[in-house]
Amino acid sequence: MDKEIIYDIRQFNRFYTRLLSVFNNQILDIDYSLIEARILFEISERTECIANNLVQELNIDRSYMSRILRKLEREELIEKKSTIMDSRKNFLYLTKKGEELLYKINIQSDEQIKRLFNGLTDSEINEIRISMMIIKEKLEKNKIRGEANEHNNGKINNT
Repeated sequence: MDKEIIYDIRQFNRFYTRLLSVFNNQILDIDYSLIEARILFEISERTECIANNLVQELNIDRSYMSRILRKLEREELIEKKSTIMDSRKNFLYLTKKGEELLYKINIQSDEQIKRLFNGLTDSEINEIRISMMIIKEKLEKNKIRGEANEHNNGKINNT
């Protein structure tokens, strides 16, 4: 890949994270990092959530994930419940307090996006949205393609 392309992509990444004020590791008006808020979101979206799924989905080191989960549990935002079939496996759930915090995060995140796009026309907003969806689609396809290649290379190497 051309160095200029890499520079432009990195420059955009820095611009966008600065724009969203994520660079300070805190989001909105809460005392939780972006990754902690994302973990709460992921737990809320799954019916049977276990830490290993989060590690894989978010590509986070297991020990780092463990520390975050302990913090969230200590602050009574999540709870762990062992399964009947395997007492070593713990499902993660949001507590009422965790649900309330996530609701607050979602409201504030929506407001942040509205402020970000305030002053743009509907056409400009839609143009940005379409561009974001194209980026997401192409990077997801590339990721899936890369995973398939890794899997196929593993089969070739293992035979």
